Amino acid sequence: MTATADEVRTSPWRIPCPNAQTMNCSDPDGRPEKLSARLSPILETGPVKIGNQDPEAYRQQLEAKLRPDRIRATLGFAGIYQMSHELIKTAVLDGVREFYWRGIENGAMAYDEQAYAKNVLVMAPKNKFRASLLWLIEGDAITPAQADRLDDIYAHRHDLSHELIKYIVDPDFEPDVELLTDALAILKAISRFWVSIEKDIGSFEDFGDVDLDEVTPLSLAVLQMCIDAYIDGLPAHQ
Repeated sequence: MTATADEVRTSPWRIPCPNAQTMNCSDPDGRPEKLSARLSPILETGPVKIGNQDPEAYRQQLEAKLRPDRIRATLGFAGIYQMSHELIKTAVLDGVREFYWRGIENGAMAYDEQAYAKNVLVMAPKNKFRASLLWLIEGDAITPAQADRLDDIYAHRHDLSHELIKYIVDPDFEPDVELLTDALAILKAISRFWVSIEKDIGSFEDFGDVDLDEVTPLSLAVLQMCIDAYIDGLPAHQ
């Protein structure tokens, strides 16, 4: 499932969007910048196979791939992707677990283990992450399609982490911007759900009528700073 234009426009993240022809993104000052203007030719798409081109054409593609600015862009993307994935894991696993927090007993965190097992773990006894996702779906935090999309997001994170060198040196492999955009949309949805829970239990009573979309957890604010730094570091489109 691809993030929609509305999801991107309302997202707290100013990240380049995969549909560069129809979606504009903004820099920290609010100036619109199209994806094609920022990522091309830094993160070019479309595999180049030497069997389909003459050696000189492939050599040029390889030289472009190994430019310092291209390498920096790939490394920066991999770092942001990894951070986003880890924040999703935390929001899913720790978030659902902490929903059943009872307080501190004998100096240690105490949870309603019986309710957690009955309401969450029973949904997927052999996979705590999947069980937590199903619980979030039941609570309308995310859609089934978003939960399934996380399989692709995880697979790409695994590839970027363990096979990063091929994304640096092989013209046939490029980081997937669309998967990152979808990951951020899912992270936003889960974060908004937890913020709504906090509002329901009165955490924001001292602040009046709080707009859920205006509340940004510290971890996501740091992620936004990293995304801004990444985008600012991309050379202008020539």
